[in-house]
Amino acid sequence: GLAVAAVAGVVLARRLARPLQRAAAAAHDLADGRRGVRLSTDGPAEVAEVAESLNRLAGALEYSEGRQREFLLSISHELRTPLTAVKGFAESLADGVTTGADVAPVGATVLAEATRLERLVADLLDLARLGAQDFRIDVTDVDLASLVADAGRVWAARCRAEGVLFATEVPPGPVRVQTDPTRVRQIIDGLAENALRVTPAGRPILLAVRAEGSDAVVEVRDGGPGLTADDLAVAFDRSALYERYRGVRRVGTGVGLALVHGLSTRLHGRATAGHAAEGGACFAVRLPRALHPSPGAANTGE
Repeated sequence: GLAVAAVAGVVLARRLARPLQRAAAAAHDLADGRRGVRLSTDGPAEVAEVAESLNRLAGALEYSEGRQREFLLSISHELRTPLTAVKGFAESLADGVTTGADVAPVGATVLAEATRLERLVADLLDLARLGAQDFRIDVTDVDLASLVADAGRVWAARCRAEGVLFATEVPPGPVRVQTDPTRVRQIIDGLAENALRVTPAGRPILLAVRAEGSDAVVEVRDGGPGLTADDLAVAFDRSALYERYRGVRRVGTGVGLALVHGLSTRLHGRATAGHAAEGGACFAVRLPRALHPSPGAANTGE
């Protein structure tokens, strides 16, 4: 009996050893950056479970790194466009091609492109730091109606320059919220920038704010091409819409919308995407009017 058991143990050990050695080799390959590794799931259940886990890990890493590559490509494109404009105009000034009355408008264009670059870099930095404990959130009592009205005046001018119709919906009384006004303004600017990018001349953009029970809602609706049901599911995913519509229609990198989503979460709110009555997309951010931070939560940093 003991001899039979010993033989059976040796056979089982050998049967398990080979696939486990292959699994160990696959794990080393993954650690070395080889993402095409896949293991057979045949064999004993315990070994098959290990193989399936490694296969899922390899697939997840492959997908994640692919998304990162696409994101870097989209960012490089977004940076290259204003940089090319700045370089071209700077060369025309340096070479003396642009002179006299043409200098002021060229300077204004260079400033606008530089501001665009600054905004993109700032958004990238904020997006990278969102999860950090020292990410600055300064909570105070804010009248969202006044904040939205102020932002609306800025975006009305931007839209007018592009031939886009702009309107605001602000209640007559204050909409009091305990939040960070700087971060809320970032959210509004991110949503408005996205709307202006996709809305053609002659079509509308609406910026609205309202109180709904214990929440306040900031909403941007546009008259652009809108979003499909599949788009809505990934609207706040970094570079997802860029990958889907690159070369088909005007679309950004997704940094702005990803930042909107992250900032909304840090402010204990929620960002959603949907369909607008104006025919395009509707992006809304719902914020609690009274903020109750969790014990030990850091509200300020730096």
